[in-house]
Amino acid sequence: MSKRVLITGGNSGIGLCTAEQLAEQGAEVILACRDQTKGQAAVARIKNRTPNARVRLFELDLSSLQRVNASADKILASLDHLDVLINNAGVVPTSQQFTDDGYEMQFGVNYLAPVLLTHRLMPLLEKSEAGRIVHVASVAHWLGRINSRTWRGRRPYLVMDAYGQSKLGNILFSDALASRLEERGITSNALHPGGVDTPIFRYVPRPAMALIRPTLTTPEKAARLPVKLALSDEFAGVTGGYFDAKGKALRSPLARRAGLAEQLYAQTVTLLGIDPV
Repeated sequence: MSKRVLITGGNSGIGLCTAEQLAEQGAEVILACRDQTKGQAAVARIKNRTPNARVRLFELDLSSLQRVNASADKILASLDHLDVLINNAGVVPTSQQFTDDGYEMQFGVNYLAPVLLTHRLMPLLEKSEAGRIVHVASVAHWLGRINSRTWRGRRPYLVMDAYGQSKLGNILFSDALASRLEERGITSNALHPGGVDTPIFRYVPRPAMALIRPTLTTPEKAARLPVKLALSDEFAGVTGGYFDAKGKALRSPLARRAGLAEQLYAQTVTLLGIDPV
C-alpha cells in the first residue's frame, strides 16, 4: 500500500528532491510551501519526472502561527489520514529577522512553527496504521544552546548560534514525541542530511560560499535519507533516533539530555497554548 507523505518546504533544495524520490517510489506527496508559484512549479516538475505521480499542494507560511493554524485547518478538512510528516522547511537569515509573532526567525520558523503544525496534524497521523514523523535537523545542533532569553531576539545576533539552537530544538522535540507516541504506534526520528548545496545558503557571502561549496553534497544524495526514514521497512518501529547517511549519528551532550527535552517541550506547548500529546 502506498504511503501519503506531507513534506514542508518541498518546493526547492532537499525538500524538492525528497518529494521527487517519494513520488518515484509510489508515495502520494503533499507539498506544504510558503511560495505557491514555486510550489506549483515543483508539482509540475515532479509530474514531469513521474507522470503517474499523485501530488497536492497546500500553502504553509511558518513565519506566522496564525497562518500555520489556518493551513492546518485546510489540511485537516482535505485529508482523511497521513502516514508520514516530514518537517523539512527552514531558514538561515544572516541578519536578525522576526516572525509575525515576534520570535527570532530561526527559532520561530525552524522550531516553533513545526511543533505547532505537528500537533495540529496529529489526528491525521493517528489514523495511519503506522505513522511516522521525520525532523530534518543538522550537525549544527552541536553549536546550539537552549536559551529562552534569545527566543524574542538576541544581541548580538550570531547566525550559527541561532541556527544551532533551532536544530537542537528539532532533535529534542523529536525525542519528546518519541517517548509520548510509541504506544500509539507513531514513530519520531531526526536526521542530519549532510552539508548540502541548497538555496538555504543564499544569504552566505560569496567569498565564504566559495570555500564552503566544495565540501557540500548534492540535494539528490541528501534526500535519500529522509526518504528512507519515511518509507523504508528498515525504520518500521524505530523511534527516538538521530541519523545521518552512515547510520546512527553522534549527538551533542545537550541533545542526549532527556530532562532538557522534557523541559523544552513543556515550555513550548505553553508558548503555543496547546495541549501536550
